[in-house]
Amino acid sequence: MEVRGNFMTRAECEKIHEMSVYVLEHVGVDFMEPYCREVFKSHGAKVEGERVYISREMLENALSTAPEVFTVTGRNGKSVTVGKENQILAPASGPLFVRRGNDRHRNTAEDYKNFQKIHHNSRVMDMLNPNLIEPADIARDIVRDYQMAVCLKYTDKPLIGLTTAPNHTINCIEMTQRFYGIKESVMLGIINVISPLKYDDTMLEAVKICAENHQPMMFACCSMPGATSPITLSSTVVVNNAEVLAGIVYAQLLSPGIGVLYGNTSGGCDLRFVTPTIGSPELALFVFASAAMAQYYKLPCRTGGALADSKLVDWQCGVESTMTMMASMISSSNFILHACGVMESFSTLSYEKFLLDEQNIEMLGKITGGIQMYMDQEELNNIAEVGPGGQYIDADHTLEYLHDELYTPKLFSKTAYAGWVNSGGKSAKQLAGEQIEERIASYKPVEITKEQEDVLVSYIGKDLYRSI
Repeated sequence: MEVRGNFMTRAECEKIHEMSVYVLEHVGVDFMEPYCREVFKSHGAKVEGERVYISREMLENALSTAPEVFTVTGRNGKSVTVGKENQILAPASGPLFVRRGNDRHRNTAEDYKNFQKIHHNSRVMDMLNPNLIEPADIARDIVRDYQMAVCLKYTDKPLIGLTTAPNHTINCIEMTQRFYGIKESVMLGIINVISPLKYDDTMLEAVKICAENHQPMMFACCSMPGATSPITLSSTVVVNNAEVLAGIVYAQLLSPGIGVLYGNTSGGCDLRFVTPTIGSPELALFVFASAAMAQYYKLPCRTGGALADSKLVDWQCGVESTMTMMASMISSSNFILHACGVMESFSTLSYEKFLLDEQNIEMLGKITGGIQMYMDQEELNNIAEVGPGGQYIDADHTLEYLHDELYTPKLFSKTAYAGWVNSGGKSAKQLAGEQIEERIASYKPVEITKEQEDVLVSYIGKDLYRSI
């Protein structure tokens, strides 16, 4: 039984492609960094001021060198393979606030460490992200190195990298290379487009640094139809496709064969307020389109995860998160960023929502896994033994398969009303809240060597290192 797949036809993909080629050749893309424009020019691109026009031939050459699959390496033998049938789940990136219960506050170092512990022992999370949240109580001149050091100390899972400034990217790569003792593919850089059709200096410098150091990258847009992209969803797909492809072309010009992810986190837009709507049916549709286009180009695809605009962990929050995560999980998306905890249109990371999203991912995974077809004689024997009017509750066959075949959620009540009342009458949010401290306390430190400690201390100093 196949549940995952694509929902655009080959003809639709080809039409989007042809329209995108027109945009690249005749509208162009603004690249704000001079070195980048020189690279394009030296390879024969037409350059007028900050605008670069990318030919069909240049695009096709770049796509021919971009790999279908690449690997990001962690430590202790852990790694993730991005592409083909694999689906990687990764953390949030960049919320300014944290919510726990009814308290909403600016991110702190304590929150940062708590969430990295929860991510490390998560059943569903495949990577950690130093840019998860930015602790407001750590000095600005060292906070990025602090974020990286915490991740390296707390986990052996592979890491997303920092691309928020050139020195952040350089330090992130060098710190990880020294800590791991290996050079290539030790982080995954996030490269964001400014829609419509523009890359700024910071992102382009990050592309150059990642390419020079053989680190793979994800290119992604996040446009708002009717504001930063056309109001028609199909034309937004055209613009998004062109701008993401433009970045991928630049990466391949710098380092042919370097790993790249074709990404999209565009959603809807509430034009009454000109605000993004990330927990929206439009975002789900863009996920389907992006996954189809990435497969058309034979590139790995990155989409968004359990996204919500809701300000509370409520009905709206659950509906939005399920809608957006289901879209990514049933599509051919290979990499799902913002997988757990995100709400308030990327502004807030919630402890309770994180745990509820984890459970939701497991339930959705049950759906996308489909029905396992057991077609042997054992099944018929079981049916015959119970017979008409019988019951299967104590059958050996039931006891053998019940844990694999039936998913039992820990944070939802499935009992009768009286049983629910007798157990305290708690909501799913309350049950999740009660699990937070247990999850943090259950973290088991990952062993690191004295040499690895010295690497981290060399970036953040002994006093700050002691605090982590």
